[in-house]
Amino acid sequence: MDHDEARELATAEFISRMGAGKPRGGFRIDDWQVSEPYEDEVWGRNGGQRYLVVDFVPQGEAEARGHFTLSMAVHPDTGAVDMLR
Repeated sequence: MDHDEARELATAEFISRMGAGKPRGGFRIDDWQVSEPYEDEVWGRNGGQRYLVVDFVPQGEAEARGHFTLSMAVHPDTGAVDMLR
């Protein structure tokens, strides 16, 4: 899987999760800065695995150099996406 594909999958899942329960048009992805995917080891119940991680930072935080970041991990082989805590 290439980085463009990983970014698209992560962004679609992020929009789906963040938009849930909000009125139509209540969530705007344009209000978020989306990083380029980077490889990182993610630890879970089954140990550590390599994932492509995409960070989402609210525009105000990005400009103020804040620390509020939400990250989505994309499995490079299966395309499965999950939000990191």
